[in-house]
This record gives sequence, C-alpha cells and structure tokens, in this order.
Amino acid sequence: MVEVQGERDDRREYPEEASGDRWLEFETEVEEPDGRRPAGPLRLLIDDGGDAPVRWAAWRERSGLACSVTLRSVSPSGNADVTDLVSVVWASAEHRDAGEVAANLTDASAAKWFAPHDRASLGFQLSRPIAVDRYVLTSADDAPDRDPATWTLRGSADGTVWRTLDIRSGESFSRRHQARTYRIAEPGSYAHYRLDITGSNGSPHLQLQAVRFLADAAAGFVGYRQREGHAPVAYRGVRVAQASPGRTPEAPLADTPAPSHARPVPEIPPTPRAHGDRPAEWEGWQPGGSWLPLGGTLSMESLTSPSGRFTVLHSIYEPSLAVRDNVTRERVWAGVSPRSDRVCLGPDGDLVAWDHHGDRVWSTGTAWLGVRRLEMRDSGELALTDANGAVVWSSGIPQVPAAAGTGHRTVARGSRMRRGESLYGQSLTSEDGSTVLSHGGSVAFVILRGRTSHWDRFPERETVLVLDEDGFLRLRTPDGAMVEEIAGPGAELVVVRGAAELRDDTGAVVWSSAGSWSRVASVREPAIPHNDDLAAWFGALVGQGRGYCVAVVRESTPQDVLERTGVAPGSVTRTTWHRLQRHRDTAHPGEGTVVAAIAVGPDVLLVSDDPTLPVAALAPSTSVVALHQPSGGDAYGGTFSLHQDGGLVAEVRDEPRRRKGTKVPDVAAALDDLAHDLHRHELVFRVSGLVPSAAELGGPLLGGVLVPAPSPSAAPAAEPAESFPAIEGHDEMYPLVIRTDFTDDDAWNRVVEQLRMPWVDDEPVTPYLVSDPRYADASIERVLKDVRTAMPGSSRPTAIFITDSTTMRGPDHPLLAVSTEWDGEPFEEDEEGFVTQFRLLPNAAIEISTNLGLANMDWEDFAGDDEDDDEPYERMVD
Repeated sequence: MVEVQGERDDRREYPEEASGDRWLEFETEVEEPDGRRPAGPLRLLIDDGGDAPVRWAAWRERSGLACSVTLRSVSPSGNADVTDLVSVVWASAEHRDAGEVAANLTDASAAKWFAPHDRASLGFQLSRPIAVDRYVLTSADDAPDRDPATWTLRGSADGTVWRTLDIRSGESFSRRHQARTYRIAEPGSYAHYRLDITGSNGSPHLQLQAVRFLADAAAGFVGYRQREGHAPVAYRGVRVAQASPGRTPEAPLADTPAPSHARPVPEIPPTPRAHGDRPAEWEGWQPGGSWLPLGGTLSMESLTSPSGRFTVLHSIYEPSLAVRDNVTRERVWAGVSPRSDRVCLGPDGDLVAWDHHGDRVWSTGTAWLGVRRLEMRDSGELALTDANGAVVWSSGIPQVPAAAGTGHRTVARGSRMRRGESLYGQSLTSEDGSTVLSHGGSVAFVILRGRTSHWDRFPERETVLVLDEDGFLRLRTPDGAMVEEIAGPGAELVVVRGAAELRDDTGAVVWSSAGSWSRVASVREPAIPHNDDLAAWFGALVGQGRGYCVAVVRESTPQDVLERTGVAPGSVTRTTWHRLQRHRDTAHPGEGTVVAAIAVGPDVLLVSDDPTLPVAALAPSTSVVALHQPSGGDAYGGTFSLHQDGGLVAEVRDEPRRRKGTKVPDVAAALDDLAHDLHRHELVFRVSGLVPSAAELGGPLLGGVLVPAPSPSAAPAAEPAESFPAIEGHDEMYPLVIRTDFTDDDAWNRVVEQLRMPWVDDEPVTPYLVSDPRYADASIERVLKDVRTAMPGSSRPTAIFITDSTTMRGPDHPLLAVSTEWDGEPFEEDEEGFVTQFRLLPNAAIEISTNLGLANMDWEDFAGDDEDDDEPYERMVD
C-alpha cells in the first residue's frame, strides 16, 4: 500500500480521454451522534505517475480539514455487493397474505417473493446512484415452472427516463436456491433499477428468493474526516459517476452549501404551448374509448376494448374497478381496492384509487416506471403501457370462451347511444367531461361532476339500459324482459352538459333526465377544454395525506418565483418532484416544504406541499391565481383566490363558505364554464388560461426545500372558554338538535315526539338532543360557532337544528335549520351571501339529515334561494 499526500495542481491539463479512470466522484456521508447525514459531493483526481490503481489516499485542505479514504476492497470476482444500498423495494404484484412480498428479495432470510401473474415488475431504489455491472437472481424453494424465463433490466437516474441495460430470454435454473449472475454490458450510474419480468417457465405465477446487485470495487470508500480542533468522524462515500475536470457540477440540493466555483442554475426554458391545447398524451383520446391517457381519471366511467368485448368500469360500489366480458356478462378481473371515489393515472404513472376523503386506498405501484396510458385490450387484459407500447403492469389475460360474432348488443361509446345499442356495466360521458350516465350492472344514474345524481334507477335485479330498435329507452333484464319503459321514441340518447337527452331524427329533445330546476344553463364554448382530473393529478403528485398549494404567477420566471417564495438561490435545483420529496424526507425529516416551479409560456406554475404557502406575497408586481387545498382534502375544503397589485381581488372558500369578487370578469366567465364551482382547479386554470400536462408535472422542474425557522417559545395557553357540551357517538344521518328556549317543557316534549316519528320504515328515529341550560336564549351565531369548534372537519354535520322561541310558540313547532358551512359572521358588501337558515317541521329533520349525510342532496336543495320564504319545509316521504 502506498500513502499518497498532496494537493491538486490546477496548472496541469488532464485531457478527458486520459483522466477518466483517475477522476472519481462520490456522494458522501459523515457519522454523527444522531445518525448519518449527507456531506456533499467529493471529487478526487489522483495521479501518482504509475499505472497501478490507488487504493488509499489522505490529504489536508487549506481550511484545516483532514481526510483519509480507503477504496472498497475487491472481491474475488472483482465486484462488491452493493445490495445494502437498496432503500426501497416494490413489486407490481405480490402475495401479502402469505408474507411473500418484494421486500424479501433484498433480505438475508430465505423468504421469497411471489406474484399471481406470469408478468410483473420489480423496482429497486438505491440511496445513492451507482453503476451496477452485474446482478444476481436466486431461484425460490419450489415450483421450477414459476422461475422467471424472460426479463428486461432497466436503469434510471431520476425514476422518469429509463434506459435498457440487459435483456434475457429462455433462462432457467437447474436447482432450487440457485444464484445466477448476469453481466451488464454497458453499466451506467443510476439510483433506480427496474426488473420487468415478461415470462415464466410455464406457470401462470412468478417467484424469486433474492435479487442482488454488484458493482466495481471502486464504487465507494470508507474512512474519516476531521476538522481542525475537532475529533475525527466516520466518513463514507458512494461513487455516482465519472466526470471530466471540465464538467460543470450540478447545483446541490437545499442543505448542501453551493461550491464557490458552481455556476448559476440554468433556468428551464419555457415550453411554448397554445392555451387550450390538450397535452400531447391526450391526442386522439375521447371519453368512453379503449384507453386513458397519463393524467386521466375514471369516476363511475368505463373503457371498452376496440372490439367491444371487454369493459373496465369504475364504480362507487365494490369492486371499485373490474373488467367484464360483454359476451358472458361475467367479471373476468376485479381489483382489490375497497370503495373509491375515483381512479387516477397520476403524472408519475401510478394508477391510484382515492376515497372521497382524498386518501389513497390502492395502487399498481408503477410510479416513475415510464407509464403513459391505461389500455383495455381485446384479450381482456387491462394494461399500463409505456411510450413504446410495452406493458409495465397487467391485470393478466383471462381464460374466456371464444365468441361467435359479437354475442351481445353493440356497446354504446363516447357520449351517444343509438338504436340497437345498450349499456351494461358501462358509461357514457358528455364531450366536455362534465356529466356521466353510468350503469353499474343493476344501478343506472346520471352524475353531474361535483354534484349528486339527479336521475337514477335502483331495481332490485340485474338490468340492461337499452335503446331498442323502436326508439324507446328501456331497462330490461339480461334475458330481455322489460323492467321499465323510460321514454321514446327517439333516434339516439346523448349525454350533454348537465343531462342525458333522448333526441329524435331532427335533433329535438324528446326526453331529458334533468328537469329545468336542475339543468346547468348552456354556456359559451370554453376557451380551454374541461379537465376534471387536475385535482387527482396534484393529489398524486404531492402524496397521500398532505395538503398543497397550486398557483399561477403571470409574466415571471421559475427562478424569480422560487427566490421570492423563500428558496435560497444556491439551493435551487433542476430535478423531479419525487426527488425533492425524497431529499426533504431524508435531510429534514418531519419538517420542510417542497416547492417547485414550471415555466408554461410566459407564466409560471408554482406547486408546493404546504397548503398555507403565502403566495399573495408574489402579487405586488404581477397577478397570482392560487388554490390552497387542506390536508387529506377531496374536492371540498379548498380556497381559490386571485391577487392583483398586492390586493385580494376575488376569493371562493369552502370552509367556512365565503364568496367575494365573483363578478370580476375573468372569474365570472370561468365560473360560468364550470359544471360546479367546487372544481377549484378548473377555476384556477380557466382564470389564468394555463393548463399543465401530466408530463410537465412528472418531469424535470426547478425546485427546492423550504425549512421552517425555529418557532418562538409558545405563550402560555389561555383559559379555554366554556365549550359546547361533549358530543359522543353522533351519527350524521340523524339530526343534531339544540334547545335554546327553556320556557315550555311540554312544547319541547311535543317537538321530540315529532322528531322521533318513523320515516320510510317502521323504526323510530333517534335524534341527537342537546338540552343544556347554558344555551338558554343563546343566539344562532353563538350556537353555530360552538358547534363548529366542537365538531371540526368531517365530523361536523352539514346542518344543525335549533329549537328557539319560535319553535316553542308556533302551532306546528317549526325548527330552525342552520348551515354549518356558514361561520356565523355577517357577509360583507363585496361578498356573495347565501341562504344560511330556513324553517322546517320537526318530522322532516330526519329526511334532511339523512340526504345531506349520504350526499344525495345539497343544502341548497332544501334551503332554496328565497330567504324570505316563511313556509316551513315539510317531510316529502313517509
């Protein structure tokens, strides 16, 4: 071993072709009492004039920092096992109930990974980029026909762009627990590796015991570093790339001081795209087709294979996602997801099911694997494919009988159903994407996005919705018996904005699913297409359970927006959102905010996983349109705002419900274009005229991490005010009734008796009663504010019912219903008010509570729009 000490001589020139083997670059860590932390990049250029490789080096810098490093020793094969650097393992399929999961592949145990398919993907994320030049697969303990036979190994630096490293076919293992080593001809330095297995040795299943990765022995070092006057600390590094002396280093991440020689981070060039153009991945797509583009969503909607034989339908009932054979009408595949509100193919390529709270309940685990679309194929296979059409994830090809002809009625597609066509476990969607007619096998209903169904049929048997040859729209049983004749005759059923319409040969409307009271008025042709999928895009991007902020800053640059948001210039980097999150979670666990900016034409899209990010501070010299979405939020709970010249021009809030500035021309025009104003994302992008694509959200962007400053010592908590009586076990389906008048106990007893009157069935109603003398003569505003404080978020019912002096003295004892969407504060002159309260007969409280709790109806359906209407609401159904 030769000790090498010295300093780099910058006067000597090292041609790139001569110095590549001697110029080493590492990502480093130091050991501290609370664990390891990143120590930035280390670049070594060692030239001792000899040909033998240097194994050890020590040096002292002018700053007084002393270092000693020993390159990892070479194994007999010339490689070192670097599998311990794998930090994340995932599989597109695994057998969790038996514990045969992907994590077993890198453990030292004999447990295996098993997949109930003959094709699957395995992903491995390393803690540092490394050039793997060999990999090892070990066969499992039984069933040789389950061994992989055909596969492709790919590598990626960022989890987005993948390079093929090795392709194998016709492979087999001669014995159990056999480890076979495979060489990579042209290694590259990657942090992500993916093994796509596309065939077994005859079984419909796959299994492996282990996967190991090997790399050049010079792929890392161990040693120590010591600052002058301090004790030495453990020091280690992992080689990330070979570099030439003339290479410009990448900008470091947020917690790494920028080297003095680092150049400014180059700004992302603007991506010119005409406002209103669909992103490239949407080209050729139409609702109800056979495929879904990256960034698309299915919400009670279907995809049907090109021949019409197979359909995949998303349903609010279980199974949420299932493939049906339209010949046999049998399900041939069903997802394992519980009930979900929507299924979204996110910008990262992961197919995710979300519940109505905005929580992830299931996914295919295909994030950052290059997925570009979801396809329903004529083989019955539901597949996620990449840009080249290669299958990344598959539901499998079902074993189904051959069909003579179609064997079924022609399946309706897109927005229209013509004579002789039918819907069975399928859907039609209006051309603007706002309205869906969905048939779930037995249930048929029309859904206006953001609102509840205004037309539905729930027969207690399987049905088919058909437009018969005579032009009549009917519900029939699968064997053809008529259940209901709905309307006719007509030439076609068309789903338009707000309704399903049966039209005759002239185009005249014969029947409509919506009455005039619920129809959405026709609007001008929107300047940009409707896109109901943006909420799911951002939810998938930032991750489950986190809130987020989305803003469009006009006439600016990403670099300027990030710096004005608070990201230090030296910590701005061009990377992906996924890597920014990983860096934040590693360097600042439990704290920190990810912010990123994307140039779209002359404007900037700003995204953050902090729902309270103060984007209004960006407004003094420009215009800012923003959406703040709280943690775990579904479509409800967001705040839309428009800031100009440093002031708030317009705001639409859900919690508490407030609307101001909605007459501002561009805001008013955007609201007119929406099927429902809960579409806050649509509102943001219609006001700004800018719509991002899934590729822009999932690809390279400019970003950084904001670390919160230490918070000052908390002041002593104030004595709590007298709170609302504890509410335990309240069911939102039953009315919450608060008594504020204690002058007549007999009247109160009569009110309670009417509240308990049976509804729909013979079971008595059980209202939740609060009769506390502390609320004697309390104002509506005080009761409301106490309820809102005591029952935050989703635990709060949409309405409460108050028994006041009017209730006690009135001949019918009318209750007062009060919306909890109101915060009890008076509306200002520039705000739009709404009907916050109305009277009702006590026995109608159960009908209102149940329908609001089920989201079958909205507050406005009961309150109407006439605040001066003195007639109490009466029970509609007994």
